[in-house]
Amino acid sequence: MNGPIDQAHHHRPLSETRWAIGTVGFSFIAFAVECLAIVMASLVSGVSYHLAAYNNVGGIDSYLALGGLTALLYTLPFATRDEYSVEDFLEGRRATSRIFVVWNYAFLSLAVIGFLTKTTAVFSRGWLVLFYILGLLVVIAVDALIDAVVKSALKRGHIESRRLMLIGSEAEIARARAGIDSLPSNVRVVATAVLPDPERASNGQDLKQVLAEIVMRARAARVEDVVVLVDWAQSARIEAIAKGLLVLPSAIHVGAGSVIGRFANPRIARFGGTTALSLTGAPIGPIKALTKRTFDLLIATAALALLSPVFAAIALIIKLDSPGPVFFRQRRRGYNLEEFRIWKFRTMTTLEDGDQVTQAQRGDMRITRAGRWLRRYNIDELPQLINVLMGQMSLVGPRPHAVAHDLHFETRIIDYPRRLNVKPGITGWAQVHGLRGATETEDDMRRRVEYDIHYIENWSIVLDLYILALTLLSPRAYRNAY
Repeated sequence: MNGPIDQAHHHRPLSETRWAIGTVGFSFIAFAVECLAIVMASLVSGVSYHLAAYNNVGGIDSYLALGGLTALLYTLPFATRDEYSVEDFLEGRRATSRIFVVWNYAFLSLAVIGFLTKTTAVFSRGWLVLFYILGLLVVIAVDALIDAVVKSALKRGHIESRRLMLIGSEAEIARARAGIDSLPSNVRVVATAVLPDPERASNGQDLKQVLAEIVMRARAARVEDVVVLVDWAQSARIEAIAKGLLVLPSAIHVGAGSVIGRFANPRIARFGGTTALSLTGAPIGPIKALTKRTFDLLIATAALALLSPVFAAIALIIKLDSPGPVFFRQRRRGYNLEEFRIWKFRTMTTLEDGDQVTQAQRGDMRITRAGRWLRRYNIDELPQLINVLMGQMSLVGPRPHAVAHDLHFETRIIDYPRRLNVKPGITGWAQVHGLRGATETEDDMRRRVEYDIHYIENWSIVLDLYILALTLLSPRAYRNAY
C-alpha cells in the first residue's frame, strides 16, 4: 500500500537522454516552419506565374515581403492563443476547417491593408490567386507534417514531456494513468499523491499536512501541471486543495468526471453573475450558420437557373411515362423537428404520406420506368433546391426521412434526434459513403446516424465542398439507388 505521498520515478527513453526539444523550443520551431512555408509559397507562386505569363521572374523582393506579411497575419491568431504547443497538434485543434478560416482571414486582411495603402494595383491578380491556392495547400500540408513528426518524436523521446502530478485516491490515480497511457500525449507522470479519506479524517488538519508535503514534492519534481482527481460533488474539498496548491508555479486542473469526460470541449461560460460549465455549444455557431446559409443560397440559386431547362424536360418525361403529378410532396422533419414538405420528382405510382410509409425496395414494382432512371442518378432529389431556397434544407446535411420513419427510429436509437440539430441536406456524409436507400434493420440506421453525427460535430465549408464533390463523382454515392 502506498503512503499518502508517492513519488513516481519514470526514466526517459534512451533516445531522449541523447537530445530532446523543450516545449518552448518546439513551439518556436513550429511557428518558424509555418512562416517559412508561407514565404516560400509566395516566392514559388510569384516566380512561376511571372515566368509563365511574362517570361521573367518578376520582383523577388515583392514576393518575400508579401509572403512575410501573410505569414504574420496567418500565424497571429494561433500565436495569441498559444496554439503552437505539442498538445494543439495532438488534440486536433489545427483542423483543416480552422486552417481554411484563418487563411481566408489573412487574405482578407491583406486586401484591407492593400486598400488602405493604395497598393492593390502593385501586385498581379493572377499571382495572388495562385498564391492563395498554393499557400492554402502548403499550410494544410505543413500542419499535417508537423502532426506526424510530433507523434514520431514523442515515441522516440525527442520532445520533452510536461511534468505531471496526479492527486486523488489510489483508484482515481490508476484510472488517470491508464487514460494517459492509452493515447499519444506530451505528459509524463513524475509524482502522485494519495489524499486522506475524507470520511475518516476528523478535521481539515490531515489535509493541510498532506498539502504541505504535496507542495514540497511538487517543487522538488519541478511539476508543471497538477491534476486533482476528486469527485466534483466535493466542492469544498476541491476548493481547499486548489487554495493549498496556488503557491506552486504550476497549472492546476480538476479531473473531468465520467459525465464531463464524455464531451470533447467543455468550457466555462458566464451568464451575468452566474458561472456554468458548457458541455457542448450550438451544433453550428452563428457565424458558421451564416456562412453555410450564404453558400447554400448562392449555389442553389445558380443551380436552379442553370437546370430549369433540364427540369422542364424531366417534367415532360414523367408526364408521358405514367399518370400522376410531376412532383412528389411528403412531410419531413427539419431543423429542431419542424415539419415541412419536401420537393422531389415523382418516381413511383404511389404518393404515401401517412402514418405508414413503405420504403422503396430493390425491384419495387411501384417505381416507374422513368423513376428508376431518375433514382439511379439521384436526379429525383434536385427539386429540393427549392427547399434550400426556402430555408428548410441545406445542400449538405443529414438526409430527412419520412415523419413515420422518424417516429419509429427516434424511440429505438438514442442519438437519432440529434440528426436534426442542423438543417437536413440534399446529400450528406452518410450518403457519399453508400448509406442510402432502404434501412432494413436498426443496425443500418445506426450506421447512418453515426455518420450524420460525425458530420454535425466536424462541419466546415471545406467538408461541404468535399461531400458535394463526392456526390457527383464517387460511385459509392450512387450505391443502393433503387
